[in-house]
Amino acid sequence: DMTGLDGLVWLRGDVARVRAGTNMLALDRALRAKGRELRMFPSTKRTATIGGFVCGGSGGIGSVTWGGLRAPGNLLATRVVTMEDEPRAVELRGPDTRIVNHAYGTTGFVTELELPVEPAVDWCDMAVAFPDLAQAARFAHLLATQTGLQKKLVSVMDCRLLPYFAPLRNRVPAGRALVILMMAPAAIEPTRALIAREHGELCYSCNTAEAEDDPGHVPLYELTWNHTTLQVLKKDRSYTYLQTGFPPADALARVAALAAQFPDELLTHLEFLPMEGGMSCAGLPVIRFTDSARLDKIMAAHDAAGISVANPHVYTIEDGGAHRGLSPDLAADKRRFDPAGLLNPGKMRSFEALAGAPNGAERAAES
Repeated sequence: DMTGLDGLVWLRGDVARVRAGTNMLALDRALRAKGRELRMFPSTKRTATIGGFVCGGSGGIGSVTWGGLRAPGNLLATRVVTMEDEPRAVELRGPDTRIVNHAYGTTGFVTELELPVEPAVDWCDMAVAFPDLAQAARFAHLLATQTGLQKKLVSVMDCRLLPYFAPLRNRVPAGRALVILMMAPAAIEPTRALIAREHGELCYSCNTAEAEDDPGHVPLYELTWNHTTLQVLKKDRSYTYLQTGFPPADALARVAALAAQFPDELLTHLEFLPMEGGMSCAGLPVIRFTDSARLDKIMAAHDAAGISVANPHVYTIEDGGAHRGLSPDLAADKRRFDPAGLLNPGKMRSFEALAGAPNGAERAAES
């Protein structure tokens, strides 16, 4: 439990130094008191710690503008305590932060993080209905690419997800696909105009911070990213999900093809963000589970369509997908920082292969 190691260490312009156990809602409020806000946060913002987000997450609310957590510039530095016989405090900066970024705590204890922050914005939640998924996805892609409209969130939901969304199910007409947005005040009027032009219907809007602070309300970001699946599982445990990535080229056509291929099992959920130099989307489809063989077939269909899959149903980092190309480097880093393999044992298969190898040269600056 790292929650006792909390608080803002310092704020210098647009860079913040924070302790790893800091609750992200508390951190955002502390930054807002100084006119700044986090670039991105998970849908679990009200309960998550900043260290947990960086070590276990990949992106979230804000990624539509800033990309994923591992994109250069989104994590500036971390302070890590090693698990050697004589522990060291090591400062990792720039590219070296990959050692702990999305590594699930396998490579060291993260105690502090240095992050870019942005001028605080009074965000507005918006829920927009469209007649079908294709129109919703087309609008979301169009909005996500509007560089003049400041945005924090662009999400698309299959109409069958609506009954699981308590704040919206009585506001959005049944059978409509849904786009969930967080927009800056200056973007609201042009966004409304774009909604009307694309034949959408604005069904709900609310100040994000007011919903966040009111126990009787739910900010719409808690219906997006991994919270989408959570909302479904609260009512029906027969569902599961996948984590997928659509290349920018023909992304919407691939979305439509997968939805058509598995019409009764796959409930489309998209989160828009820049990838490979263009605007695309991550998929977090909610899937009715029948058996493992069927789930494997659905994953294989994604692979065949050129859609990457990070499998959330496996334990190890390598099998999950995000680190398959980097795991040898991560294993070497783990050996330097955790030579006995005490942290999250069994999470990194490739670590065992280096058990008898000599130590590599140190690459991080000690402090």
